[in-house]
Amino acid sequence: MLEWIKSLFQPRVIYRVIEYNGQRTHFQGGDKGIRESVATLSSHPGFLYLLSKCNAQNALLSSKLKNSFHQTLREVDLLQAGIYWSDWLKQELDKSTMGATRPQTDAFDEERQAFEALDAQIERVGQE
Repeated sequence: MLEWIKSLFQPRVIYRVIEYNGQRTHFQGGDKGIRESVATLSSHPGFLYLLSKCNAQNALLSSKLKNSFHQTLREVDLLQAGIYWSDWLKQELDKSTMGATRPQTDAFDEERQAFEALDAQIERVGQE
């Protein structure tokens, strides 16, 4: 009798089948236009704000995890999961936005090259 009562309170795994009628293939990055549009997000002010907000949230979760007292291990697990997923999201965004952009060049070098191109177009009269 006691075993039967204990079995009532044992956790049971219940599986649920969810039928999904949408597209089942993963998005592979789309065409060239979409990739170029996503690459331009790295300089968009709204995107930079959201990225900084994600970084601030990650810092808050890390601070809470390191500096506060936790009542249960569940609270620690949730904080660690939040840190993990915010890091993952930042890495995915960096891969999507920074991977397709051209390599960074020094602004002084770009300015010097533009000046030299303009200087080469100037016709000097009376100088030898």
